[in-house]
Amino acid sequence: MAIFEKRIERKVNLDDTEEIKCFIETAQNVNGHTEYVLRVQRGPLSENSWRLLRRYNDFLHLDKCLQISGIDLPLPAKKILGNMHPEFIAQRRLALQEYINHVLMNPILASSLPTKKFVDPDSYSTPFHDLALQNASLCLRAEGQYALGQSLGPIGWRLRKHYFRVTMKLQAGRSSPGQTKHLVKTISQSHARGAQSVGNGSAPSETQDLILAWTEYGPDKYIDDREIHSTLKNLGGLQHPYIQPLDYVTSNDNGALVIRKFVTHGTLKDMLCCVQPVNPFLTKYGNPKGRSPLPLKDVALYGRQILEAIRFLHSKGLPNGHVHAGNVVIVNGTARLLDIENFILGVPAFYRPFFVQHSRINTFEAVDVYSFGHLLYEMTMGYPLQESVARQITDCPDSLRQLLESLLLRDSCKNGLPSLDQVAQHAFFLEHVPNFADILAKATRTTKPHIKWSSNAKEQLKLAVQKSEHRFKEEQKSVRNQKRLVRVQEWMSSEEEKKKIKTKAKMEHKQSKLRQQTSLQLQNGPPVAPLTLTRSDSANSVSTSHETDSPLPPPPPPSLPNLSRTTDDINLPGTSGERGRYALLDSICKFNKSSLRRVASDD
Repeated sequence: MAIFEKRIERKVNLDDTEEIKCFIETAQNVNGHTEYVLRVQRGPLSENSWRLLRRYNDFLHLDKCLQISGIDLPLPAKKILGNMHPEFIAQRRLALQEYINHVLMNPILASSLPTKKFVDPDSYSTPFHDLALQNASLCLRAEGQYALGQSLGPIGWRLRKHYFRVTMKLQAGRSSPGQTKHLVKTISQSHARGAQSVGNGSAPSETQDLILAWTEYGPDKYIDDREIHSTLKNLGGLQHPYIQPLDYVTSNDNGALVIRKFVTHGTLKDMLCCVQPVNPFLTKYGNPKGRSPLPLKDVALYGRQILEAIRFLHSKGLPNGHVHAGNVVIVNGTARLLDIENFILGVPAFYRPFFVQHSRINTFEAVDVYSFGHLLYEMTMGYPLQESVARQITDCPDSLRQLLESLLLRDSCKNGLPSLDQVAQHAFFLEHVPNFADILAKATRTTKPHIKWSSNAKEQLKLAVQKSEHRFKEEQKSVRNQKRLVRVQEWMSSEEEKKKIKTKAKMEHKQSKLRQQTSLQLQNGPPVAPLTLTRSDSANSVSTSHETDSPLPPPPPPSLPNLSRTTDDINLPGTSGERGRYALLDSICKFNKSSLRRVASDD
């Protein structure tokens, strides 16, 4: 039962590209030191959140791990004396909030393992590298064709993808059929071109230019476990002049292993950033010292070649969904796509946090067109677009600017992107690569595009596309609802609305006071005038002060003579109790102290 439970835990695959938000809610004093209470939220739903306790030293440790990126981060300085004052703690809390915001808003830093461990230690405490080494060793041991070499470290942005050097033990021709049943070879021309290109890239020999990539299954893996191995085997037979071939591919219950030729000058992103491919991901792309945009002719040629590869995959029922500069290599002046197996493995796309913000980008064709726009922008400018849309595009020819605007402007993403065929027929490519048809014909004569799926694989791919696109739409709905909620909250908390609420509260307070005063007056009656016994209307005023709930009596007729104010002469309507009260009041008013007489007392 324990083994079964462990297996279930590994089936829960997180989407590492989901946006993480962190809010420092408060600070508390624990055993003489300050701990900050962090509320962390994954994705757009506030229900998916948790709380952490972090000290300043935890922030300091995170900053040390991120220093290799070369990015300046606003971490507040350490303070020894006076660090327990409430004012200082409040200021530091705001400064640490600004620091963590800078980290999480940077895609490079936010995707790093130190950042993930800081905000979600429960999910990222797994020894990913050790598990990858174990699985890769088991897969290679079963075949006996390759020897696992040293690890290349975190050279990629995926936390659950690990790279190793490998060498071949035996020649493929001398292997027995049992040893090569999962070893899928491409055509000999592809290997010849790959070996020649690596030779030009200063690789010493064929046995040292192979790279192994172990990748765990992702949250979008919808192909059945019983069919995924045969589907990957079909993929291993893919041939295309603009797709880097797979030398070897296999899988197990936890992930898949792929071996390719290693291009020593790295990917297209390595070329744009002028970095070595074997350096850590944070060091290479955090803050590269030199950036080198491509010439306009190369932008058009490489872009058109990548488009042709994407169109071929879509025509065969295999969407890409992972087009970016890190998945493209340049071999002998030809652009080639990498990692075409990512869709089958169900791993999240690099640009997923961007395109889930746009409800019209809800199909894989739209995703590939949108991602191609980002790739084209990076090749043109030399640096990636850090936002989901471009606000303004300049410093490029009109035809290229129009193409980029049709792919990356907010209105384009809102109204719908062009199709792959429409992008391929754009005036930019017709202007700068007018002979691409001849280039493609020559390339396809050397390497004929080919891939053959089994009937089960076709059905599995079709279902996987439908389920993945459904997940797109559901996540986009959540993002839209969250944006509406944020807009409502911002509107309610705006300054103008605050003033209106304050003014309304004042008016209600005034009205409440007026109502209270009116109620008191109704209870106590109108103010009683001073009694003047020589006037005939005094009795009326006394009567009025008593009868508060009845209408005022009419004034006495003017023809009546003046009444003598004695208890016997008062002739007012009312009960005997009322007459007694009036008599008491009259006697009090007539009281004369001088009329009192002295009384002898025995005391």
